[in-house]
Amino acid sequence: MSGAIAATLLVAAGLYAGVTGARRLARGLRHAQALDVVRGIRRLVIALAAGAVAGGVLTGQTGFVVLGAVFLGEELYETGVLALILRSSAADSA
Repeated sequence: MSGAIAATLLVAAGLYAGVTGARRLARGLRHAQALDVVRGIRRLVIALAAGAVAGGVLTGQTGFVVLGAVFLGEELYETGVLALILRSSAADSA
């Protein structure tokens, strides 16, 4: 029972992150703002990882949980470094 509740919360968080990420990504592409594009991609990655973890919780397979956690960690690190590079280059040009 508690696994279903956890999966429901993960899916709800994933849906929220996916919707807001898609909006931010679209806005960043529309206005050519690199940081908004990176932040939108980051939220879409969070949505994907939450879905993988929710699937692992529902099926009872730890492989999906581990895959979601490792994927999330790697992607957050990657987009964090990219955002840091973009911010530092924006500060240098100002």
